[in-house]
Amino acid sequence: MSFDLANIHPGVWRAHQLASDNSARISSGFAQLDQQLPGGGWPTRNLIELLLKHHGIGELRFLMPVLRKLTLEKKKLVLIGAPLLPLTPVFEQFGVELNQVHLIQTDKPQDRLWAIEQVLQSDSFGALFMWLPEEKTLCSPTVLRRLQYQATRSQGLSFVFRPIRAQMQPSPASLRLCLTAQSASTLRVHLIKRRGPVLEQALLIDLPKPQGALPDTPHSQELVRALDRPQLQTTPQPTRSQIAI
Repeated sequence: MSFDLANIHPGVWRAHQLASDNSARISSGFAQLDQQLPGGGWPTRNLIELLLKHHGIGELRFLMPVLRKLTLEKKKLVLIGAPLLPLTPVFEQFGVELNQVHLIQTDKPQDRLWAIEQVLQSDSFGALFMWLPEEKTLCSPTVLRRLQYQATRSQGLSFVFRPIRAQMQPSPASLRLCLTAQSASTLRVHLIKRRGPVLEQALLIDLPKPQGALPDTPHSQELVRALDRPQLQTTPQPTRSQIAI
């Protein structure tokens, strides 16, 4: 008697095929990347790890199609522990509605972890962006497994930014990507973990440009630099009672 393993459960998949499950997918905004992502886009209900050599290489521009799409749908974006805060007019130039963007800053690892878990449990966000430095309180296997479990109970996207050296460590995240700068306008994206066959060749992604600016003009270049450059954080550290979305 023969049977198809794929019919047993949607979570069953063969190693030579991209997996599919019941999680909703949201397009990355890049056709060549969507073709390599299981289900054809970013998976909800999962941790997605973005591993960086350093901040400011274009990681926010890489995610700009998602930020724009979700805010236009009136869904909240929550950024926790962002080391570089772009100028707000630049977000607007990329079509992101600022009233849907929420920033949470705290220096204490335990407070940051508490804030992340509160947002995940609230399940009232379109996308959550978490910056986790290699600090044991934030990046222990136990903590990452707990965050992955909580992400499976939410409906939004959950992105985790970690140093690129973390690629050598095991992770419960279902999707892991290494991001490196190929040029000022191109990002090299290497999928090091996905539910499917190993992708040996890295993808070269042309980063989006701001709206209303002609390609390669000084105005366009200045907006791009403003998005990637750091901005001093001057707002006071929020207390737990202020962390609500």
